[in-house]
Amino acid sequence: MKVLLHSNAPWSPSGYGQQVALFAPRLAGRVELSLSAFHGLQGGRLRWHDIDVLPSVGGTYGDESILGHAESVFGALRGGLVLTLLDVPALDPQLWRALDVACWLPVDHDPAPPSVGAFLAQTAAIPIAMSRFGQDRLAGFDPLYVPHGIDTTLFHAREGARERVGLPASAFVVGAVAMNKGVPSRKSLPQIVEAFAAFRARHGEALLYLHTEVTGHYNEGYDLRPLLAAFGLGEDAVVLADQYHYRFDPLPAEHLVDLYSSFDVLLNPAMGEGFGLPILEAQACGVPAIVTDFTAMSEVCGAGWKVGYDRVRTPMRSWQAWPKVDELVDSLEACYALPEADRRALGARAREHALHYDVDTVFERDWLPALDAIEQRIADRAPIRIPARAA
Repeated sequence: MKVLLHSNAPWSPSGYGQQVALFAPRLAGRVELSLSAFHGLQGGRLRWHDIDVLPSVGGTYGDESILGHAESVFGALRGGLVLTLLDVPALDPQLWRALDVACWLPVDHDPAPPSVGAFLAQTAAIPIAMSRFGQDRLAGFDPLYVPHGIDTTLFHAREGARERVGLPASAFVVGAVAMNKGVPSRKSLPQIVEAFAAFRARHGEALLYLHTEVTGHYNEGYDLRPLLAAFGLGEDAVVLADQYHYRFDPLPAEHLVDLYSSFDVLLNPAMGEGFGLPILEAQACGVPAIVTDFTAMSEVCGAGWKVGYDRVRTPMRSWQAWPKVDELVDSLEACYALPEADRRALGARAREHALHYDVDTVFERDWLPALDAIEQRIADRAPIRIPARAA
């Protein structure tokens, strides 16, 4: 089977880019694979790990290029499978209905936004849910299930991590690894800051590490500087990721592993997650997480605390969650109060949970059966051909 995987470029430092980087080489061992990169490559083809990477040209999510890419790779629009990894409401269903499509897609609202269902209905795309929550909310479309994966040989606790990243050994470190994108913040950055400020008022040795873009200019998010100032959080309380490296020159993955290994807890109370990779990456490093008990977070967090929320209506015509700040503070206090033996046991449970999402496990357990199911579903759609009668 020929497959064109349409997503971020595998070298892009995004969650989707990471998934392409992990799974594309494995998929290439089973199918004839090419990549279509709507983000991370413009204007010229590249060869990556002996896989062709086709570019975008219009700065969109690929509508302007996908039909040409499909004909180039397959020889015909329906000569193979286009596999997407992105939010499908960004795509034009009138274009995509010309292709055989499977969509590895997030559901970060409850219920799934109408635009998600409309795309699937209009294109007859085969949905692949990346969470059990998403699989349930897309039940009417008979979705397959393949979760995201991580390299657990890379993501594991590392000795000496705090010294390498410059964090004091005696501090209680609360970490947030979250894109500063959009207003309101899907990653709940204002609630993270507010909850930490209340916690820090009781525990002066606490530090907040923000692995994010600070100004909000990069992805039209919040300017976090006045927010931090409003809560009296200065350089003695908050450590920020190096902004140049974060935006333009990402540090090696080992640096992120050191960061996770330096945290006492990951604070990830998002308004909604399609999956929530930082939650899983932190747990692989033996670090528990505090999450909103909503969407994929409820299942991806296997060790930590899940907080309640108030529903909020979004422009997607569905609901997301405002995490309850008082419960975030209580969860931070509960983590802080853990005896050392209980802390180690929780870290071990976090690691054990993460191992179920190891990239090789996910590929063998989930991707290979999904590929077989997709191929069969497409074959079942083939028109019945009646042999011509003999003259």
